[in-house]
Amino acid sequence: MKRNVLEILQRIRWLVRKEFIQIVRNRQNLTMLFIAPFVQLLIFGSASRLDVNNVSTVVVDLDHSQLSRDLVEGFSRSGYFRIVRDVDSYDSVDGFLERNLASMAILIPPDFEKRVNGRRKAEIGILIDGVDTITAGTVSGYAQSILQRFSDDILSSRINSMQGLLYDSTTPRLILPKVANDSRAWFNPNLNSKDFYVPGVVVLILLTLAIILTSAVIVREREIGTIEQLMVAPISRFELILGKTIPCFVIEVATLLVVTPLALIVYDIPFRGSLYFFFGSFLLFLITASGIGMTISAFCSTQQQAVLSSFMFLQPSILLSGYAFPIENMPKVIQYVTYLNPLRYFIAIVRGVFLKGSGWEVLWPQLAPICIMAIVYIAWASALFKRKID
Repeated sequence: MKRNVLEILQRIRWLVRKEFIQIVRNRQNLTMLFIAPFVQLLIFGSASRLDVNNVSTVVVDLDHSQLSRDLVEGFSRSGYFRIVRDVDSYDSVDGFLERNLASMAILIPPDFEKRVNGRRKAEIGILIDGVDTITAGTVSGYAQSILQRFSDDILSSRINSMQGLLYDSTTPRLILPKVANDSRAWFNPNLNSKDFYVPGVVVLILLTLAIILTSAVIVREREIGTIEQLMVAPISRFELILGKTIPCFVIEVATLLVVTPLALIVYDIPFRGSLYFFFGSFLLFLITASGIGMTISAFCSTQQQAVLSSFMFLQPSILLSGYAFPIENMPKVIQYVTYLNPLRYFIAIVRGVFLKGSGWEVLWPQLAPICIMAIVYIAWASALFKRKID
């Protein structure tokens, strides 16, 4: 019995060695495996942000008063808005928005200070480029916050200058109740979008690598005509699958061990969870991804078909994972479809580990479906592979 196990391990070792030699000999493979993940991390990690800063803004100040200048200064000092031009008419604003020279316009009427000093309602116009609805909503929130703060400052100044009607001390003062806004964000106090997106970028890079690499290795043998030679060799189907997938798995783990620290260093994102739980759950996810890659390879005859089929799986998986778009905002039917997507669960796990420091006791409902999918995909791939051979 022990001798049989040693012989099986020996045959698997030779298959693994053969696969590594083929990978090293192909320079294109080396470029894809060792350079592409780092380039993707730098590009996607830098591009995947929703923070809004330095919004180009054009100002129409028809009042030219001290109060209107203070309002414009409030927008400029906030850090969210950058004044690019002062114009003299409302009609001039359209050209700036149409040519993308500005994303927002502040319209100050000619009687702004007069109406404020006269205790009347003064209206400020805010025009926002609404093509990008997400950015437009964020910009609108920033603008409303600055206007509210400006209004509160005027109100506080008026109250401080009033003579009080309640004589509770030698100095008459008007005492008014006030509700203070003391909100704070947990887990991401500064609301940095990079802390939310970069952990997901790491997952997407490893998922893409695992599926494409695993789906191509077995198809390559079929494409070059050596699969028949492997079939007549004294090895079992199980040994062949292990010999083909172990090198892929080793490369994926090595990439994980390098990409994760690089993401933490380059983008300064927090990591509050357990390293053991993180890497353990990631290994399980990579097994699932490898099972998906083997399943795809069973339906393909060429490496080109395998790569195209992999992207056909990856694109909807990313869109339905909650990486960029909240699943709760999707139609009900699509929300049910996302339950079949392993990426949905693992994105939640990674963000929970990085930002919240969550562990097994909290994230097991997301980890359990991944375990089930790993078993299902590997069994399915094995059955399909056996049918192809037969």
